Amino acid sequence: MILIVDDRPENLYSLQQLLEVNHFKVDTASSGEEALRKILRNTYFLIILDVQMPDMDGFEVAEAITGYSKSKDIPIIFLSAVSVEKRFIARGYSSGGLDYITKPVDPEILLLKVSTFYRLHQQTRELHEAQEALRQEVMERKAAQEALSHSLDELRSILESIQQIAFTLGPAREYRVREPVLAPLCRIA
Repeated sequence: MILIVDDRPENLYSLQQLLEVNHFKVDTASSGEEALRKILRNTYFLIILDVQMPDMDGFEVAEAITGYSKSKDIPIIFLSAVSVEKRFIARGYSSGGLDYITKPVDPEILLLKVSTFYRLHQQTRELHEAQEALRQEVMERKAAQEALSHSLDELRSILESIQQIAFTLGPAREYRVREPVLAPLCRIA
């Protein structure tokens, strides 16, 4: 799901409609505080964040978002109509943003960026799932190896405790116990 944060309802509405028409699930917040509360309760793969907002600007929100362990890896795209100077763009990147788009927004470019972040999110999720599967397999193999090692130790112990006794069959078909042969089993020519 995508979280759009903007203090202007018309901006929220237009971005939400654009993304929902293109099959993205969207949630909205009209302030930085509301966004932070939602981030604690929900999972998002992308945050589109307005820079100019009252009380808490987008830079402050981004810094708070990247400070939470749950949300530190969520990509942030900044949107701004006013703060388009290089120093604002640089601050956007330094406060945790991965992209900075100036308004008016080109819908096609925004959709391409959102699609790219969605693809990266999917690939990252698949990578984490593969890592977890490998971690589980390693744990299972270690457990099997430990069980095999334990079984081998038990078998060695049993074999070492058994005396080497030889049996022969006598003329009356009775078994006779012979003393163990301690001499080497080799011939000298």
